[in-house]
Amino acid sequence: MTSKTSEIQKPNWFQQNPKKTLAVFTALAILLIVGAAEKILQFYNHHHGVFLETEPRYIRLKEYRPGSRILLPFPPGHRPYTDNVFTKKYPIDVDSNGFIKPSKKYAHPDLSVVFLGGSTTECMFVDEENRFPYVVGTLLEQETGKKINSYNGGMSGLNSLQCLDILLNKVIPLKPRVVVFMEDINDLSTLLYEGTYWSQNTTRAPIETLKKTKLLGKLLKEILIPNLNYAYRNLRSMLETAHGDEFAKARGKKLKVDQARLTGEFAMNLQSIVDLCKVRGITPVLMTQANRITDHPDPVVAAYINRFGNDTGLSYRDFKKIYDAFNETIRRIGRQNQVLVIDLAREVPPDKAYLYDMVHFNDRGSRYAAGLIAGKLKPILTP
Repeated sequence: MTSKTSEIQKPNWFQQNPKKTLAVFTALAILLIVGAAEKILQFYNHHHGVFLETEPRYIRLKEYRPGSRILLPFPPGHRPYTDNVFTKKYPIDVDSNGFIKPSKKYAHPDLSVVFLGGSTTECMFVDEENRFPYVVGTLLEQETGKKINSYNGGMSGLNSLQCLDILLNKVIPLKPRVVVFMEDINDLSTLLYEGTYWSQNTTRAPIETLKKTKLLGKLLKEILIPNLNYAYRNLRSMLETAHGDEFAKARGKKLKVDQARLTGEFAMNLQSIVDLCKVRGITPVLMTQANRITDHPDPVVAAYINRFGNDTGLSYRDFKKIYDAFNETIRRIGRQNQVLVIDLAREVPPDKAYLYDMVHFNDRGSRYAAGLIAGKLKPILTP
């Protein structure tokens, strides 16, 4: 007898792992059944005029991701338009509801104040302890003896329509005593470049349509590789490519400005903010935007607006006129509704000691504004 006939055949992987084999074949069978069922139902639905394979749409809630903490360098492309020398990265620490910390200091406060606006409220390139929404809360606690939560709901690029969304979906449930709104230049830019708040701009559009492949890619990046995705976005920001310019498609087009229409659009959003607050028992407060846009601008401001003018065809004088008209619209809506207007545009000195560029506070300016704001809010909070 040969040895070959007496050899015992070695079992293969499937024989060695019967449970795993069963699991694999079961999973494949389920996938095939589900896929077949989907195709059968798709055929049936299409035959009866029912189509479900459409792209999903979402109302964009513009906020930092809750619970995140990031470090942001000053964008190199903006250095020609500032007097400050920024040598460090600035932290943005976000609470579980998308507000910039320090925010919810107390689980059971005596009252809460919420600040809404764009980057001029956010105060990104200001030390955390000097950002005016936080400082206002601290000053009011000292003056009133009350436990106060002061929420910073600012974010770069936010306009009044996006703030309305945040007010409705995030702020009202907090039941704040006061909501303070400040914005001007983001609304002006949105309306000048896009002509409407309801544009298809990838960062300003209130409604976002996501193709399934894009949605899947976004989920994979944000869930599987958030740190790599963060590094990529920082690198892209540092390179300052056209891809990072939200108004890139509108650059270089000469604009025809209908000031009455633009300020009218802005006024309707302001009125909506006021009305929504009042109907919910919240005291609305409006603020004008501090700035260095004077009749005789310094070189930093002139350089920025001249760049803007090259894009739009607007002269410095034209830009100042419409910018001032937006601040005046804030004052007018306040008067018409008997709402407090804190006029930072008139009360903050328009120079580099308080603003590091055309409209953004430096540390000194942020604390100075906080003192003004706290003084105006104290009578409301301690009737």
